[in-house]
Amino acid sequence: MYKTNALLKFIILLSAVSVLGACASNNLKKAEHARMNMTHHGEHSAEYETEQNAVTQLSQNKNFKVSLYCNESPIPMRKIHDWTIHIETPDGQPVEDAKVFIFGGMPMHNHEFATLPKVEEYLGNGKYRVEGLKFNMIGHWEMHFTIQQKKIRDRAIFKIHM
Repeated sequence: MYKTNALLKFIILLSAVSVLGACASNNLKKAEHARMNMTHHGEHSAEYETEQNAVTQLSQNKNFKVSLYCNESPIPMRKIHDWTIHIETPDGQPVEDAKVFIFGGMPMHNHEFATLPKVEEYLGNGKYRVEGLKFNMIGHWEMHFTIQQKKIRDRAIFKIHM
């Protein structure tokens, strides 16, 4: 009888912890969604929108200075659109004829882009068109660029908050 009561109490306790955990998880999801909606409606708008608001950084091994901006303002949601990536040497010389590859997605959701974006068109003066991007939901996105010019290969990662 004692073991049955102890087992029953343990099962009830385990159930209560599960219910509380689910409630806490649901509240965290609601808070995260609300925060993302706030971000979507204001915080990101100055970043990445138009060439004047391009985000610039050095690549991971400091071989390139890389700028990125969306070709539309505001950045579209649930619509395929293009971006421009500008690649220079650290001293400001445009990088010509580089091979640029893109991949990325939503790390928090553990999925890639809904489309297969690519970088194929060289626009001149170190600029390349990033074609076929689509943000299909609000949240944190990452764009990973691998840049290869001759024997130099480097990466740049941009974090986008939609």
